[in-house]
Amino acid sequence: MSILLMIFVLTLVFIVLFYIVNFFLSVKLETKNKISAFESGFCSVGLLQNSFSIHFFIIMLMFVIFDLEIVMFLGILISDLNSLLSFFILIFFVLLGFYMEWWYGKLLWAI
Repeated sequence: MSILLMIFVLTLVFIVLFYIVNFFLSVKLETKNKISAFESGFCSVGLLQNSFSIHFFIIMLMFVIFDLEIVMFLGILISDLNSLLSFFILIFFVLLGFYMEWWYGKLLWAI
């Protein structure tokens, strides 16, 4: 048997073993809170008008997009000079998106 297959089988054995141990040792509580709906840190009981502002959702979406772009920048550390053109294209689109968000006034923190 190859070493890779042995590692794969050993990993599967550990996963199944930990799953079984967790199943038997975990505390099982059937409470009302466990079966009720829970949405993003607040209970979803009440009117829909009491939810958070869409402005916070847009700000969160911009942060997620820029975080993903920063992760894409980390690839330039291990790349060679042939991918420098791709890096500059990525920088161009990031700056273009940032300029468009600034131009449309989405970066203002006014509620």
